[in-house]
Amino acid sequence: MKNTCKTITLSALCLLILCLLTSCKGESKYQTFRLYSEIKDEAYTDKSDIHYKERTRGNYMRTCAGFLKALNDRDVDSMKKFCADELLAMEGTGGLLAEIVNGFEGDITDTSPLTTDFAATKYSQWSKTDPVDYYDDDFIVFTTEQTYWVSLSMYAVCGEESLIGINRLRILTIDKRFDMEVGAETEREEGLSVTPYTFADGTTAELVHKDNCGILVCFGDSDGYIAVNIAKGSTYNIYKLTGEEDEVSRDEIDEIDFTDEKGAYEILSEYEPYAVGDGSSVPNYYSQARFYVIEGSEKMLFVNVTGEGVPEKIIYASIFDPTILINDQKPEVLHSQKK
Repeated sequence: MKNTCKTITLSALCLLILCLLTSCKGESKYQTFRLYSEIKDEAYTDKSDIHYKERTRGNYMRTCAGFLKALNDRDVDSMKKFCADELLAMEGTGGLLAEIVNGFEGDITDTSPLTTDFAATKYSQWSKTDPVDYYDDDFIVFTTEQTYWVSLSMYAVCGEESLIGINRLRILTIDKRFDMEVGAETEREEGLSVTPYTFADGTTAELVHKDNCGILVCFGDSDGYIAVNIAKGSTYNIYKLTGEEDEVSRDEIDEIDFTDEKGAYEILSEYEPYAVGDGSSVPNYYSQARFYVIEGSEKMLFVNVTGEGVPEKIIYASIFDPTILINDQKPEVLHSQKK
């Protein structure tokens, strides 16, 4: 059963509005993005905890938290309790879960903000005859040794009971996620499909899936990469460290006329950035952005660039601390291109 279009019926929309209103009144802490450290004590213990009545209390984030707790304990049996029966029935699932446990390094310190059900909803259809709720999102997991990118999909409600729970899981160290290319899906025998992945270091992997169920795991070394919360909510991007230590002073930054977008880019091009994006997405997703070290400051200059084929102008510039959530600080916006 494959549901890829994002459809929210009138009843779901009404419930969303109601939940947003109650959230504004502070009546439900699950209506905002939550860190793993904030909800792990209320995490689910297995997929039987998932229920449509809990949509306003964070089915998705509580399932993610429960699975991460099991992973942090290196408990494969508990991890399986969150997986859909269809996924567990696939050949190789047990081995892939064991591979995740064996390759996972360090203890989890926290995650990027985990999303509410509504933010993670990919498909929602509520009727008396065929209720469905399918969630899909990705997030960052920080450990004492590595940084991981996790993409987790799950059914909370579905006509096919065998699909309830986690049905698709992808877990990579962030060096693998950086500049990752996803190839075209091909069909294989017995209803299986294969999606190839090529990573920046030239290595490859395959996601074998059936009825939207499958696991992809590939671990490298996240040293040399950073995951930064660059927008309100849960949005994170991954940036590669350049290894350069060029510093720009605050006085030099203040002298730049960022309204002259091309001129500002030419000035900053004289400095080597601290970290760069992979440039694989449109500029609005900040994948072409870069960080510059500010002399004598914990904060950094963050600029988003764009151009025809090659960067040629700065369309956004701000100063903030990349080690702190955007939600917990107020970036100093120097320039934002008007649309």
